[in-house]
Amino acid sequence: MLTYQDVMTTDYGRLLTAADKWQSMAEELRKVEERYRDSVQKIHTSGNWAGVSAATALTNFAATRYEYQAAQTQAKATATLLRNGHQQLTELKKSLEAARDDAVKAGMSVSGQGAVAFDYDRLSAAEKSAARHDPDYMTSVRTAEQAWREYIKECVKAVDEADKDLRKDLEAVVKDGPGGKGDGTPGTGFNAQAGEVAKADDAQKQDRMDLAWLKMRDDETIDDYVERLQKEGLTRLTSNPKLAELVSNVSKTTVTAGAFASALTVAGMNSWKLQNYFKDVKAGNFPKAFTAPGTFVPRTANARLAGGAPGGLLARLPPNVTGVLTGSDEAAMWGGQMKNGRFFLPTAAEANLVTVARQGGAMNALKAAGAMRGLGVVGGVAGTVYGVANLATYDTDMIKKDPAKFATDVTGTAFSASMTALTVAPNPITAGLAVGTGVAYGAALIWDNHEAIGKGLEKAGHSLAGGAKKLGSALNPFD
Repeated sequence: MLTYQDVMTTDYGRLLTAADKWQSMAEELRKVEERYRDSVQKIHTSGNWAGVSAATALTNFAATRYEYQAAQTQAKATATLLRNGHQQLTELKKSLEAARDDAVKAGMSVSGQGAVAFDYDRLSAAEKSAARHDPDYMTSVRTAEQAWREYIKECVKAVDEADKDLRKDLEAVVKDGPGGKGDGTPGTGFNAQAGEVAKADDAQKQDRMDLAWLKMRDDETIDDYVERLQKEGLTRLTSNPKLAELVSNVSKTTVTAGAFASALTVAGMNSWKLQNYFKDVKAGNFPKAFTAPGTFVPRTANARLAGGAPGGLLARLPPNVTGVLTGSDEAAMWGGQMKNGRFFLPTAAEANLVTVARQGGAMNALKAAGAMRGLGVVGGVAGTVYGVANLATYDTDMIKKDPAKFATDVTGTAFSASMTALTVAPNPITAGLAVGTGVAYGAALIWDNHEAIGKGLEKAGHSLAGGAKKLGSALNPFD
């Protein structure tokens, strides 16, 4: 079996070099065959040769020319197999390289021989100490290491299986069987049927590239369709269904864990903000304004720019450059309004973009949002539209078949819509909607993916208990 090192260090370009030489050989054999036909084989047609020897020569000459023709077929078929093999092995090597890179990003080290181990050198002294003194932590480390080992092992196995298939075809292409008319050496000459082997290999290649499977089926939601595309696409590309299933599961787990964490985070943070808001209202204090999601960096940049020294780095930037990215506090003032008996002037992170647009025009709304918040709005709208389109593909039978998945899609779309509303117009109402839909979405995800989420929460709990956040991220091979 091929090893990780074999796959990574082999020069697959030599297959193309060999294929070119086999193709050239076929051309040279064609020339030899034509010369033989015109100079040797036609001797018996001159009329000066008769008798038993002439009859024997006729048979032998035909057999020799047949072998020249068979040799051409065999050479061309070999060239085709080598080119197809080069394409598949190169693509599979790229998959292995991607798996290695993902493992490294997740906190692993991968040696030149493919050995996978957690990279403790990335941790600080405090993080290393926390890891050593927490048995559950170390269990999670070993689990993550094993998951990445299996992932990389499957990628290597896919290359090995493709290599074995290529070897099998190359061995088949040189086996001479009973030929057609003129074959005087069945079983010991060149294979005139070699083209059938190459044709079958080409058919497999074409099947991997066939676009008919890209059509959406009647019983699929858009999510189902996308998941199937991923699986079938990788299966056709690699001819390895097991690897395709593994990659699909990794991707699905990543999305599920990320969505679950996002829903819980949004629900928790906005619940805390709402609690403080109503506490201030009850006490008769002016409540703190809500900020749009994802505006922590813009708020920090704007605050430092406002309070920065004249010669500071931010002050040296060209006028309005920071505002274009983080939002303009001046433009946000168009969103000023009476709140609880006082006139409130929002910052860029607090502004209701709808109010700014209504009172100051769409251009000021764009300036108040800035590029960072604006991208969040665009992404939220796109996600909501996708969710609605996905829900539209459901019918009654599909809902009955998998109610948990339907509930996840419904609540996920509602969560996306509420987050978009909160990004556009941060206030107690949109924050409350975000909390409600976030809790519902999280509950639906638990219902639909309780096993995967349970593992993810266990690892996250170990991470927080140990106080090493980046180790917690690295422990999850599907993060």
